[in-house]
Amino acid sequence: MGDDPLVDALYRLIRTGELSPGQRVDQRVVSERLEVSRTPLREALRALAVDGILTRTPNAGYAVAKLSAADLLQYYSMRAFLEHEVLQTLRWPSPAELDELRRANEACRVAAEAGALEDLMAANRAFHFTMWRWSSLTILVKELERLWRVSDPYRALHLSNRDRRSHVPADHDAMIAAIEAKDAPELLRLQDAHRATSRVLLQDMLGNGLTHSFLALPQSAEDLVARLPAVVG
Repeated sequence: MGDDPLVDALYRLIRTGELSPGQRVDQRVVSERLEVSRTPLREALRALAVDGILTRTPNAGYAVAKLSAADLLQYYSMRAFLEHEVLQTLRWPSPAELDELRRANEACRVAAEAGALEDLMAANRAFHFTMWRWSSLTILVKELERLWRVSDPYRALHLSNRDRRSHVPADHDAMIAAIEAKDAPELLRLQDAHRATSRVLLQDMLGNGLTHSFLALPQSAEDLVARLPAVVG
C-alpha cells in the first residue's frame, strides 16, 4: 500500500475483515495486536482516515468506513472513468512484462482454487496494477489505488462467493489474450465487464432503493463515451 509498514499492517486488518465496515477501532486492542505503541498507531489511523478508509467522529474515535450501495456506485463510476483513461494510454508490454502479468494471474488461479481469499485479493490487485502501470498516467493510477483500498473490504465480500472466485482468472486470461493481440477496444470491454460483475453483486448485497441520479452514473467505457456529446455541448 505504501512505505509505512504500520499503515500496511493496520490496513491488512481491514482488508481481511478483522476490522469490518462500521466497526469502531479499539486502539488498545489494535496496539496490542500489532505490538506497537499508541503514538505511531494514531499516525497510521490518521493516514487511513485521509484516504477515506476510516472515519473519525469527535469523542468516538475511528471506525472503518461503511459504504452504502449509493457510495459504491459513486466509487465504481470513478473507477470506470479512471480505468478507461489508464487503459487507453497503455503501452504494449515487453515479453518479460507480459510474463509478469501471467504469473500474477497464475497466483490468482491457485488462490481461487484453494479458496485462499487473502492471497486471491493480493494476486488480483497485483494483476490489475501490473497492467495499469504500463500507462504514463501515474497520478490516475495512484488515485485508482486509493479507490481500491476504500472498497477492499467489500471486494472481499464478492470474492468470498465461490462462483465469482472461479471467474477471476478466466476473465484475466481473456485480458491477456487482448493484450497479446494489441486489441485496445476489446481490453476496455473486458475490463468493464470484469468490474461490472463485482459492482452488480455488491449492489444486490447492499440493497436497492437507489435514486435515478445514482443509477444513471456512468459505469463503463460505453457509458462515458455516450456522455461526451452532452458534456461538450
